[in-house]
Amino acid sequence: MYREKLRIEKTNAITGLYPFAKLWIALFYAIGAMVLSGITVDGYPVYMMSSFLIVIILVLISGIFKKFFTVFKAMSVICAFIIILQSLLVKTDSVLASINVFNWFDLHIYKDSLQYSLVLSFSILCMGGILAWFFGTTENKELIRAFEKAGMSPKSSYVFLSTLQMIEVMQKNAKTIMNAQQARGVETEGNVFVRAKAFIPSMIPLILSAVTNTEERVLTLESKGFSVKGERTRLFDVDRNGKEKIAVSLSIAFAAAILVWRIVLWIQ
Repeated sequence: MYREKLRIEKTNAITGLYPFAKLWIALFYAIGAMVLSGITVDGYPVYMMSSFLIVIILVLISGIFKKFFTVFKAMSVICAFIIILQSLLVKTDSVLASINVFNWFDLHIYKDSLQYSLVLSFSILCMGGILAWFFGTTENKELIRAFEKAGMSPKSSYVFLSTLQMIEVMQKNAKTIMNAQQARGVETEGNVFVRAKAFIPSMIPLILSAVTNTEERVLTLESKGFSVKGERTRLFDVDRNGKEKIAVSLSIAFAAAILVWRIVLWIQ
């Protein structure tokens, strides 16, 4: 009997890599970035800042700039807060600059605190950026199918997939509930206090809907024979595009070169 299998067709060579290959690329990049965080120029993580350009290049050649930009904005806000608060509030012996605020008081930018905040901020950008690239180029079902082909049990893969989709599902349900509240005349827009006042009552139906959806999913899975032992029919599959060895080899070379460079600097 002929069974049609569903596949995601990707024309981009980077985006179409096998999920495990992209996972190895992200892992070796993370190793290289962590090593670079310990190599500074006058205390500043110049090389780590430069390594973030690799993430930008990967994003651009993968064609996922719009997806990445949304995550990048959130990470940038967090990093900006870290740099400002760390460099101004954590006092050290070295003062880099002083700022007079409306002739009322002086704010001091401490050099050591600024350097530490830059290391921490670019660590967040590099690690978060490479994860954003990975999940931006890899759909959840692709990753789960790759794990299943590697030997993961269907039950474990379903739990893993449900975990990955939990945040997205909860966001959609929360948006639906907020729209329903707004349709009933509840004020949901305004300052932080107004939004908090509208959001807190919506938590109860959000939790109840999550419990109800769980029961419905269990019944749906059982109706499809999820717990039945034996050969399973899969309508979705993921294949290699032939560029995996080259991509993984380049990522290994990147991490190895940085490790060798770090060892040489340490010996000297």
